[in-house]
Amino acid sequence: MKKKLLALCAAGLIFSLTGCEETMDPNDPQSVRRYLTKKQIGFTPNQFVSYAVNSDTAKMTLFLQASFEIDQPADNGNNAVAIAANKGNLMVLDYLFAHGAKANVQNGNGEQVLDNAVQMGNKDVVERLLVQLKKEGVDPQNFGTAVLIAAKTGKADMLELLANAGAPLESRSPDGYLPIHWAVKNGNYDAMMFLMSKGADVNAKCGQGYSVLDWATNEGYTRLIKALKKAGARNTAKYKIDSKYGK
Repeated sequence: MKKKLLALCAAGLIFSLTGCEETMDPNDPQSVRRYLTKKQIGFTPNQFVSYAVNSDTAKMTLFLQASFEIDQPADNGNNAVAIAANKGNLMVLDYLFAHGAKANVQNGNGEQVLDNAVQMGNKDVVERLLVQLKKEGVDPQNFGTAVLIAAKTGKADMLELLANAGAPLESRSPDGYLPIHWAVKNGNYDAMMFLMSKGADVNAKCGQGYSVLDWATNEGYTRLIKALKKAGARNTAKYKIDSKYGK
């Protein structure tokens, strides 16, 4: 009898303790926030972005259940999409886009995430971003900077992806250069040939008044010069005069 009484008392004590402990309700943002507080997890953009860096989608899900704004940037200006794209983490990118994140955002340096991905040369990430940007209704005419970056760095594969997405291949940069000027100035044969295959004007002048062939000649790029002349490119009178007098 005494043993039975002790057992009943112990059971009652356990019941009372568990009854006082709150169970987290994933459908109640306030409940999830209380849980995060109890676990001493700061409900901050910095913390969320750190989970993106570490591919911790379970913790990211907790934050979203607590009504975290998914596109919020950390103190360094990078949000989860920017950091995942920069790291080439397609799994996290897919997770973020599936949960409402936007691809049309900037990183901590003020660059469009697409521009940074092109600079990094990560083809898979660029393809994923382009798909998401299309879903978001972003006008491909806004991808001009990405095209200039691809031309300047000689990434013909990036140019092809951008062209297929409808990006403009003859948008001028603020300094007056077209993509084909940048490709030639930097000796990027493959990028130049791709742009030419898409109808780039080989006699277009840059902001300084020089043609594509002028730049190839000035830099001494024999292979580029041959291809340009075959396509009908010409030197300008300005270049002939300036080069003659060493200007």
